[in-house]
Amino acid sequence: MKTISVISAVLNEESNVLEVHRQIKDVFERIAGKYDYEHIFLDNGSTDHTVDILREMAARDKRVKVLVHSKNFGPMASTMNGYRHASGDAVICYEANLKDPPELILTFIEYWEQGYDVIYGIRDKTKDPAWLLFMRKFFYRLVNALANEELPKDAGDFRLVDRKVVQELIKLEDYKPYIRGLIASIGFKQKGVVYQRRARPAGKSKSSIGHLIDFAINAIISYSILPIRLCTYWGLGLAVLSFLSAIVYVILKLTVWEAQIPALAGVIVILLLFSGIQLFFIGVIGEYVGAIHAQVRKKPFVVIQEKINFDDRAAREPLRSSQEMNPQMPFVKDLR
Repeated sequence: MKTISVISAVLNEESNVLEVHRQIKDVFERIAGKYDYEHIFLDNGSTDHTVDILREMAARDKRVKVLVHSKNFGPMASTMNGYRHASGDAVICYEANLKDPPELILTFIEYWEQGYDVIYGIRDKTKDPAWLLFMRKFFYRLVNALANEELPKDAGDFRLVDRKVVQELIKLEDYKPYIRGLIASIGFKQKGVVYQRRARPAGKSKSSIGHLIDFAINAIISYSILPIRLCTYWGLGLAVLSFLSAIVYVILKLTVWEAQIPALAGVIVILLLFSGIQLFFIGVIGEYVGAIHAQVRKKPFVVIQEKINFDDRAAREPLRSSQEMNPQMPFVKDLR
């Protein structure tokens, strides 16, 4: 019997994890005679009772596995760690905010059985705030316009990925992985499924404008050299324009002696304009240099503080530069 892994990254989701587990369990009970499953929760430094609840869930259900990270390494690094520890023939990424309908997993599995290697959800309508919808749509269009790879529009992280795709994915050692882009660039047979996203039933969203901007910058830097190439083109164009302006000015001075030197205020405005452009370009280049610096330093992608219900012999090879710690953690008997 084939096994399907479900991975869910969590951060302060004490009000949702029990319901996430129940709904995923209900979905796989419908196909219990056909597929087995495991549900991997990846805690990203929760400060509430999330980890305590996960320990209790794992004690009651051995199909629940938990990786507790030593701090918040970000949703992408956390999810990538889930892919590396998943043992299933297919891996489904499901967010713990319960916005995505878990019953869509059955549709994903049907397309997987038809031969598709990657099946991803396309958000048609959502209950998210208007500003968040605008930011996401703008982000997807901007990244597609700049990226070397064409990325699925309005697709999130809710997806099913075949084992052979996962094997290629975990070979990539990216310190700040943009998983949607990585999977799109790997190739294989892919299929999008349109669905309507629900409102978050409990808890608070961890997304902010700053997080979305950082996410967008990372995606653009990871999958496009167009910004830095535009810097080159713009600089070359300004150089040519300056050279032509100098020639015109010399001709005017030689032929029309009354030509006056531009006023000081105009000179200052032009200098400020070009200084601003230069600083912007330096910032763009700095983003690329910073990404390279983070990559070559080989810092730990994630640090695992605690593993629950994992058989290390069956686990997939971890990140080469990851570190693991196994301190004794208190067992929680009572849950509120």
